[in-house]
Amino acid sequence: MEFLPKPEVKRCYFDDRSRPPMSAMELSWHPDGPGLAERTWHLPQGLRIHGAAPTRFGIAIERTGSDAYNVRVLWDQVTVCWQALTRVQIMTSSLSIILQALGSDMWHMLHQPVDEAAVGQRQAA
Repeated sequence: MEFLPKPEVKRCYFDDRSRPPMSAMELSWHPDGPGLAERTWHLPQGLRIHGAAPTRFGIAIERTGSDAYNVRVLWDQVTVCWQALTRVQIMTSSLSIILQALGSDMWHMLHQPVDEAAVGQRQAA
């Protein structure tokens, strides 16, 4: 697995451009850090972003089944939402590399309990 150097977190805030608002961070990466220059970042379902590491980043993961997740990501000026992603789709993306650099464990995040209330609300709709 690829590793990135730890960024400096300039500030944490709630990005209210998406609903519901998502917690996000403004990041500063060392300009000479390995793996941070222009490159292709691989996100779930074949989405690719070409550029430097994100300077604004947020992620919200909702577990909806034994191997199903709704994921929202803020990556600089882009917000992307996916429904019903699998663990493999998430773990093999560049998201886990970014989270690891931030000191978060994607594997731990994916093992949260299923949100039964949210699943029930969607089924009733």
